[in-house]
Amino acid sequence: MRKVMCISILIAAVMLLLPLSILGETEKTIPVTSFESDEIIAKIEKVDFFRVYNTKSGKVEKISTEDYIFGVVAAEMPALYHEEALKAQAVAAYTYACRKRANSGDRDYDITTDHTVDQSYNDEQTAREKWGSKADEYIEKIRNAVKETEGYVITYNNNLITAVYHAVSAGKTEDCKNVWGSDVAYLKSVNSEGDKLSANYISQANFTPEEIKEKFSDITEFTDDTKKWFSDPVRTASGTVTEITLCSKTLSGDDIRAALNLRSSNFETEFKNGEFIFTVYGYGHGVGMSQNGANFLAEQGFNFKEILTHYYTDCEIKKTD
Repeated sequence: MRKVMCISILIAAVMLLLPLSILGETEKTIPVTSFESDEIIAKIEKVDFFRVYNTKSGKVEKISTEDYIFGVVAAEMPALYHEEALKAQAVAAYTYACRKRANSGDRDYDITTDHTVDQSYNDEQTAREKWGSKADEYIEKIRNAVKETEGYVITYNNNLITAVYHAVSAGKTEDCKNVWGSDVAYLKSVNSEGDKLSANYISQANFTPEEIKEKFSDITEFTDDTKKWFSDPVRTASGTVTEITLCSKTLSGDDIRAALNLRSSNFETEFKNGEFIFTVYGYGHGVGMSQNGANFLAEQGFNFKEILTHYYTDCEIKKTD
């Protein structure tokens, strides 16, 4: 397997030769925000269809595996990404759905289209409308990625993993324990230096003191010294803010992110020209596979199996019968 350490050497050259604008579509935030208990034993077997609760129609639809995974990849990852990145996304999406299916219990559905708890999903017609003149090209590209990875799953200790993913890391992915409190052996922090090339690696959000008061007035008393409202944050090794004090109230980075609709919980705060400036790094929760990072690795010659085993520590890629 190629050495991931070579990425840092490649970045300097790529930054000179590769304008950020060629990344094209904006990476999506993947709002899978809760971690399913890893104690579930999910049988490794081929799944031909999923029972999908469509939140738009309010109905449960029986969708073939090929069509469902196509719909997830079409919704979750930019179609202009490299084929090997799309394959990695297809396998992650299939593995995630299979675990949800194994944990469906007495429900009459396996998974939902609610992007706040599960994976996003676009049917082919919705995808066509989104892609316009590129629709035929992108549909064929994603269909091929899904077909070429049919039956492949990600396993750890011979059990299906919870294959969470996000749009862009801050240069390193985050340990699951730091985000959801679960110490999961295969969801550890790994390097993802290619994310620093993404147009969405850094974002900025500005707020007036009045806007900050409006967002947080129910949880803290504000002082007159506006510049000192926010303390220096406590961070993880990957940069995620775990604690920050707003006046007398200690909050988590996730608390700040949710209240201010920031792209991630990795941020810096500055008070300048009468405003609070939040400089935010990465896009999404930061755990598991970085989609932008997967695309970067694919562009360097990594195949989908190598991409997946980089982001999911000590995992194996297996094909079901």
